[in-house]
This record gives sequence, structure tokens and C-alpha cells, in this order.
Amino acid sequence: MTPPAAAAAGAVEDTAVQDAVVDDPAATDRPIDPTLRQRWARWRFPVVVGAALILFAVVLTVLSDQTSRGYLDPDGVNISGARAVVRLLEGQGVEVTPVRTVADAVEASEDGGTLLVTEPDRLLPEQIDRLTATGADIVLVQPSRPDQFSADVVVAGQGAESVLEPGCDLPAAQRAGSASLGGIRYEGPAEATGCYLVGDTATLLSGTHRGGGQLVALGSSAPLTNRHLDEDGNAALALGLLGAREQLTWYQPSFETSAAEERSFIELLPGWVGPVAWQLVIAALIAAWWRARRLGPVVTEPLPVVVRAAETTEGRARLYRRGRSRGHAAAVLRQAAQRRLAHRFGLPASASAVAVAEAVSRRTTIDTAAVADMLDGPEPTDDAGLVRLADALDALELEVR
Repeated sequence: MTPPAAAAAGAVEDTAVQDAVVDDPAATDRPIDPTLRQRWARWRFPVVVGAALILFAVVLTVLSDQTSRGYLDPDGVNISGARAVVRLLEGQGVEVTPVRTVADAVEASEDGGTLLVTEPDRLLPEQIDRLTATGADIVLVQPSRPDQFSADVVVAGQGAESVLEPGCDLPAAQRAGSASLGGIRYEGPAEATGCYLVGDTATLLSGTHRGGGQLVALGSSAPLTNRHLDEDGNAALALGLLGAREQLTWYQPSFETSAAEERSFIELLPGWVGPVAWQLVIAALIAAWWRARRLGPVVTEPLPVVVRAAETTEGRARLYRRGRSRGHAAAVLRQAAQRRLAHRFGLPASASAVAVAEAVSRRTTIDTAAVADMLDGPEPTDDAGLVRLADALDALELEVR
């Protein structure tokens, strides 16, 4: 067998490995001038999946924005929202102004009216001072630190929510009658009015805050929520507490207004974070020093014996020549060339030799029959025939590039 034939036969088994790589578009050239249908077939799945994900995100955003608003949100229609009581107040002629920042709450309350704070525990002392300085009537929902608004009002306990009777002479409570309260219980000075009592403690306490306006601490948010508004006297109690003035400022503290507006992120961290962080840094440095000592210096290591590709090809070629496997070598060479040509012209890997030959003849001047004979012709009878077949297939692939 001549050296070119040995190289061709020795590359047979390597060709079988290369055929597995052909399926990877990055490993071969792209098809020449693929049709629109072929492009769509290739990109259809990722395009459909991407469009479905975008549509799902849009629908989820719209639905969550309309029906899943947060706790006591004036536009929230879920069970914890407060859209129902807002509509009820507006029907009674009360102007409801939703705000999310302390600055907006102060501006809206400067002319008096009522200020509802849905989450007072998120406020900083400086922000509370700004709110009480307006002199507006303030209604707090479940405050756990009411003494920041009025020094004499403190938390006296906490329990389950239930339907309670007013037990006081506060006009709003008298008109409402029984209501869904409970939760946090409060105690205040003698001049304060405690309603909906649990023992000697009140779940609704009315007094005066540091700015001189009325202060009402609600131990439960139930009377204001969509879920419980139509139960017992909850609606009447909400109207009495929030609708006493023509102007109601509905303040929902956000994370940005409750923290970042006044303090930096570092200032908001607990005091133990700094020492713990330094301990972790020191421990990491000690561990790095210890492991570096254990690993020692970097040393080179001689690599195993490397057999060059050319030597491997020559060895396999000798084996094929000794076994006179010209037919098998020719079949593998033809199959590999046919698969590469099919991929180049956008045909499936299972395309027949005739289909590939027709595609080649349309792009080149080579006759269809000649191409089909190269891809599916008779087996070579000698080594020279195998060499000619390998050269012809190689020339054919160079022609269509």
C-alpha cells in the first residue's frame, strides 16, 4: 500500500470520531445559503420558549399589580388589602391621599386632617418626630412601640383577635358596637380612653401624641381589611376613626423611606455584624496560610508518553493494509464525506447519497451521477483505487466550500 493510501486508510477510524463532532455546528462550517424554512426549523424551539417566558412574565406582573398588592394597600383587592374601606370613605366625601414617603406624608398632613400609618414600627425616631410635628390626628395600626408617639402609651400584652364590645365612651366605638379587634393590648395615662378591653388592657387606645393631636392605637388591622370589613361593626368603626376629617393621608412606609432615607446601609446593620465579619476574615486568612503551608511550592511533573496523531494514523493504516480492508475503509470515507456534505447543504444526516449528489450538482458543475458514484459506487479493488477515491472525495469537499 502506498503512503497516501496508508494515510487514507489510517484516517478511517479517526473519521468515525470526527463524524460525531460534525453534528456540532461550532465544529464545522455553516450550511451554504440555508432557506428560511431551515432557519425557522433551527430557531423555532428557542424562539417559542423565549416568547412563552416573556408572555408569562407580563401576565404575572399585570395580575400581581392588580390583585396581589400588599398589606393594607389602599388599592389592594386581596384579603389583606384595604380597597373596600377606601371606597367606603370616598363615598362619604373623605379625600384619601395615599403616600409612600415621610416627606409626602408631612406635606399632605400640614393642613390637618387624619394621618393613618399602616406600619409604624418601620419608622425611625426622626421620622416620627416629623409626623407628630404636623399636629394632625394620627391612627397607628398595631404599633409595638407606641411610646415613640406618646410617652405614656405602652404595650401591655398580646393575644388572639376576636369580636369585642366597645366598653368605652369613645363616639366612634359607641356607634360601631362590637368589632373584630384583639391582637396587641395597650395601657395609657388616666386621660386616655381605652376601648374593646381584654381584662384591664385596651385593644383600641385613644389619647394625645407629642404634637398635640389625637393618637389612636389599633391592636389589630382586621377592621380595615377587605376580609373583615363587612363583619360586625368593623365598617362603622373604620369610618369613625378615619372619616372624622375631610382629609385622610394613607401612609404606607416603604423600605426605602423607612431606612435608606435617613441612614446608610452600614448604619442599619446590627452591632454584632462588624465583630463577626472581622472574625470571619481572620479565620479565612489563617485557613489560607495553613493550607498554603500544606500544599508546598509548585513543582513540574513530566507528562505521560504522548503518541503523535501521525504515528497513530500510520499504525492503523498498517493494520488495515495487513487485513486488506479496502472495502471497509472506502465505506467509512464515503459515509463521512456524505454526512459532511449533507450538513453543509442543510440536509439531515440521514439523507441518501442521491439527495446529497443532487444538492452538490445544483451548487457546482459536477454531474449528479459522478457525485453519486463517489458516494455510493463500487468498492476499490486495490490500494491505488482507494487512494483515488480518497483524493476524489477530498477534491469534492474542497469544490463545494
